[in-house]
Amino acid sequence: MSGMKLDYLIDTNILISLFNEELTQPVPNGVIGYSVITNIEVLSFKGLSSQEESLIRSSLQSLVQVYISANIVEKTIQLRRQYSLKMPDAIIVASAWECDAMLITNDKQLSKISQVKVLSLPLES
Repeated sequence: MSGMKLDYLIDTNILISLFNEELTQPVPNGVIGYSVITNIEVLSFKGLSSQEESLIRSSLQSLVQVYISANIVEKTIQLRRQYSLKMPDAIIVASAWECDAMLITNDKQLSKISQVKVLSLPLES
């Protein structure tokens, strides 16, 4: 999916915190997506049990996966040049930007990017 309007795009760190039950607030309601990069990141942890993998895969089915389109590629290039972001972060931000979605992340560096609105969710201390 690309080019569709999402309300929110969830970053990998929020998804991991959600699975670990570390968030003190729920993820907001709305049309929520995630980048194909997030899919790769959460499913490639070494030592992930088959039960954990099944839980992650089934949870992701209720969200919209955003694939890397030509527009996302161009936005990723622009973001990397402007902010010196790591490739995965730049793709995730570009995906939120392309889908006109608020990015849900606890990555402080990403909160400084002017092209997207960012929502941070507090964690248990």
